Amino acid sequence: LLLVLLCVGILLLAGCGKKTPLSADQQVYAGRWVAPDGTYVRIYLDGSGKVEASNTTIDGGQVTIQGDSLTVSLFGITKKYRIDQPPKEENGAWTMVLDGITHTKKDDPFE
Repeated sequence: LLLVLLCVGILLLAGCGKKTPLSADQQVYAGRWVAPDGTYVRIYLDGSGKVEASNTTIDGGQVTIQGDSLTVSLFGITKKYRIDQPPKEENGAWTMVLDGITHTKKDDPFE
């Protein structure tokens, strides 16, 4: 029992470690990006994020943006997206394409 508690404690500490804030050129990714089916990825300036997808929910994970990939991970649970189009503004609306799906930046009244 003590060993199990120790392992759980180590995992909690590892998952709650300090996040790496988004760099200046990555800050355009911050916000709640919603797909047509209602799934979304929320990216915070402090480098944390949230994913609500069909089989995956990650809240408080570390966001990593590297090359053409965006990853949100926490406690070994990872959701990785391919960035097909980085965020861009057109006619006052922000969009980005992840895994071939257009996500639109939405205001989040609860954040």
